[in-house]
Amino acid sequence: MKTLIAASVSLGFASMLHAGPNESANLTASITSGALEIVPASVTGPWAANGGGSVAVTGSTQIDALVFEIDGITINDLNGDGLGWTLSATPVPALTDGTDNLPIGTTAGFNNPSDIANSTVTPNLVTYTETDGVVGYTINYDVAYDVPALVGSGSYTGTIAFELLAQ
Repeated sequence: MKTLIAASVSLGFASMLHAGPNESANLTASITSGALEIVPASVTGPWAANGGGSVAVTGSTQIDALVFEIDGITINDLNGDGLGWTLSATPVPALTDGTDNLPIGTTAGFNNPSDIANSTVTPNLVTYTETDGVVGYTINYDVAYDVPALVGSGSYTGTIAFELLAQ
């Protein structure tokens, strides 16, 4: 019985020394996620209403007298999660000069997406559903403010908060 066991061990050792003609090497690689970002230069301001022109007080309320057009808001989705993203906009409810207010008028909101097929656009929310990510997606945002009948003259300011979230 001892001889039979020795022969088995010897055969197993011999087969390890004479490997077959096909071998494989195991490879591994790691991919890290990129950014999901609003390109800062595409929203940096200040933005002037109506192409930079001013509006005069007329004694009557002027609906949508100040229109801001932020064109070419650029999104890069390089996070690799394959789920898409949402972009929301929250404009201030009124432009102020410290004492007087110009209330928000009719908000046109988001418009003109560069990838219509994969975008769901509502006035203040864009949902992008393409699962491969995107580089250089662009969309525009418009917002209007009213000028009350007897508002004071001055420099009025406000902001629009844009928030980009992965799905």
